[in-house]
Amino acid sequence: MKAKILITSIDNMKLFQGRLPTRRWGFCEIVREVTIEPCPHGVYEDGNYGYVKIDGKKVRVINGRGGETSFEISR
Repeated sequence: MKAKILITSIDNMKLFQGRLPTRRWGFCEIVREVTIEPCPHGVYEDGNYGYVKIDGKKVRVINGRGGETSFEISR
């Protein structure tokens, strides 16, 4: 499913080599295809845990709010 992903300036430097516009506000939102999967630890409900592909690597994302289509990078 397509979802908004919040990218902080730290994630921008680590994952995107600073290519995203995070300088002004310290974050930005991008839209990517999120692949939903069950949480291996049982912490998040179904539909709130998954991953996106960035430069061929799986990056875990979570939706801590539930119900919305916005995710954050999992640390």
